[in-house]
Amino acid sequence: MIVDALKNKYSLPVLLIKLKLSRSNYYYQHKRLSFPDKYESLRATIQTLFAENAEHYGYCHIHARLTRAGIRISKKIVRKIMSECNLIAKSKRKNKKYSSHKGEITPAVQNIIARDFHADAPNKK
Repeated sequence: MIVDALKNKYSLPVLLIKLKLSRSNYYYQHKRLSFPDKYESLRATIQTLFAENAEHYGYCHIHARLTRAGIRISKKIVRKIMSECNLIAKSKRKNKKYSSHKGEITPAVQNIIARDFHADAPNKK
């Protein structure tokens, strides 16, 4: 697309050298842009399914819905189409971190020793 935009101002070989593109690669991509989208109807179906389910379904759920509807397609294709259309599922729940600390369960014990750990005989403190 950049080469096509600048082709009127500069010659094609100069642009390809500066952008470090091969001539065959340029013509291949130029030809591919003229082809119709192979998954255009599927793309619209995926977008409607995603919108109908409050944008909570990821590619696995969307693939399952398509399979139930009789559309047989790979999960990788569904994932690719969803990423191209920026369809990102919202998470329904947030994982809370586990904490074993539940606060004070019993009242605190009195500080009888008052940090005086010296004892004259065993088992006195």
